[in-house]
Amino acid sequence: MPKVSKKNKLYNMLESHISKASDLEWEGTLKDYIELVISNPSIHVGAHKRVLSMIESHGVVKDDAGDVESYNFFSNDLFGVSDSIKQIMEYLRAAAAGSEVGRRILLLFGPTSSGKSQLAILLKKGLEAYSMTDEGAIYALAESPMHEDPLLAIPTELRSAFKDEYGINITGELTPLMSLLLKEKYDGDFLKLPVKRVIISERSRVGIGTFVPSDKKSQDVSELVGSIDLSTIGTYGAESDPRAYRFDGELNIANRGMMEFVEMLKVDQKFLYVLLTLAQEKNIKTARFPLIYADEFVLAHTNETEYNRFLAKDEMEALHDRIIVVKVPYNLSVDDEVKIYNKLINQSDLSSVHIAPYTLYCAAMFSVLSRLMDSSNQSLTLMNKMRLYNGEEVEGFTLADVPDLKNEFSDEGMGGISPRYVINRLSSILAEEGVTAITPIDVIRSIRKGFSSNPKLDEKAIESLDNILTKVIEEYSKLAKNEVQKAFFVNFDDEIQSLLSNYMDHVGAYLDGTRVEDEWGDMHDPNERLMRSIEEKISITESGKKSFRQEIYRKMLRSIKGGDDGLYNYKEHPRLREALEKQLFEERQDIIRLTVSTRNPDEGALKRINVVVETLCDKHGYTEESANKLLRYVSSLMARN
Repeated sequence: MPKVSKKNKLYNMLESHISKASDLEWEGTLKDYIELVISNPSIHVGAHKRVLSMIESHGVVKDDAGDVESYNFFSNDLFGVSDSIKQIMEYLRAAAAGSEVGRRILLLFGPTSSGKSQLAILLKKGLEAYSMTDEGAIYALAESPMHEDPLLAIPTELRSAFKDEYGINITGELTPLMSLLLKEKYDGDFLKLPVKRVIISERSRVGIGTFVPSDKKSQDVSELVGSIDLSTIGTYGAESDPRAYRFDGELNIANRGMMEFVEMLKVDQKFLYVLLTLAQEKNIKTARFPLIYADEFVLAHTNETEYNRFLAKDEMEALHDRIIVVKVPYNLSVDDEVKIYNKLINQSDLSSVHIAPYTLYCAAMFSVLSRLMDSSNQSLTLMNKMRLYNGEEVEGFTLADVPDLKNEFSDEGMGGISPRYVINRLSSILAEEGVTAITPIDVIRSIRKGFSSNPKLDEKAIESLDNILTKVIEEYSKLAKNEVQKAFFVNFDDEIQSLLSNYMDHVGAYLDGTRVEDEWGDMHDPNERLMRSIEEKISITESGKKSFRQEIYRKMLRSIKGGDDGLYNYKEHPRLREALEKQLFEERQDIIRLTVSTRNPDEGALKRINVVVETLCDKHGYTEESANKLLRYVSSLMARN
């Protein structure tokens, strides 16, 4: 079979795109459209239902109890805002069901760079793509500048029959322009009105409107609601003639789709009153012109300062009642923060530079720690709180405590370092000429260097952030030592699993009151020295050893029942993991220290170093450059001790 050239492949792709676009075209009359709706009532939905269906069409992840855990639509772009997404989906679900919630404006508020704008962009792009599918097809009156629902031409007295017979609910009225065209051009025969399929497109101004506030003195409300075309007054004789009106406001073009209102609370109050009418009545109110029906999902966003000012204005009480507010704080999970940085870096031209392991993790630790508040529970350090929020086990606490911890401060996550600051600092070092790899040390230095050039940071704030960086450096130092120590083992996972199995054999015998069989078939009492040598690494006291052994043994038995081939995942128990690693490292401590900290290594030490570098590269994700930087750093740490 002959190979297809790259040029022909490109042409085939272009032709396929053109063919697909032509397949999306559909034209007919209202009579034809009614037949479509009767055969498939799901194509006749409101704006909120359309957005909801679009999101759910990408897939919903549910837990064992059948409760929704996440939505695939958001999973690759938004991280650490699951609580906010849950509230948004509750709003959409209620609005799509036809409740009063559909007459509310959804307002997102939170700090800059928390994901509000990104969420709006995702929804708009999602709607555009969804309208090109069979499931998301939208049909409109062909001559309507607002792409109106064709069924709005059905007289009011006939609509109950549609609902009774087909379950199709028709709400709203034709625009004054379409009412006039129906009367004068089609002699009232609504079945002859031309209908076509439309594709939602922000660029083409179909089904998506976006309003950005500017100078209050010069910005006119016509940007929202359209305006009179004065050049047509001589033709039509009056400003109130529908044909003299330009239906080109953002609210007009957003009909049947979505309206994004950027920094909504920064606009003049007259703009907010227009939104109030839209929310209350689903009508656009304009001067010297009849009400214009509009069905659209209005998504607004603003910052916390503007939102608090808005709440303080008694004159805006009516709008207060027409808004459903969703708080969008900064992400508080380290792993999710790393995903944010990875996504932003991969979108740039800087992704070719090697980023050493734990580099983004250290940056994420700094960001998350800056957003957290000290718990009233003094036994919970800020670092351990960070670990809990990241889904990690912490002694004395369980993951079930996390909801209560998050409820302790209503504004936790509303302040601190933004992802934008960190990504700016990362970009500054990634873009340096000649840089081929960056490490945690590089990013920590860059973050600290940026404090002085940030006008929002005063002396007190810089001191606080410096203290956080000190905590990050301490944590990285532990991680760096651990990385190097692991690399000295031929197969670290196998060796630690072997140690775990040996330990658990003796623990089981101790708890059951039995003996342990050695490799020669001889029976021995449980090795108390082995068990205590491991447990003492994490300060398990003599009086507390039995409860500790019972806890980990129960977890191991649950793993066996769960079908894990009898292998207990020690990593799920951070303290046990720490104890096992320390036990292994202690056995090799002298040779590790001697090898790493030697300034002029002999031939044997040099060979060991080369093997360690190869292991770091092959098994741990380093390059030769970043591995050598890691060894130099760990060497300096060991030299201090």
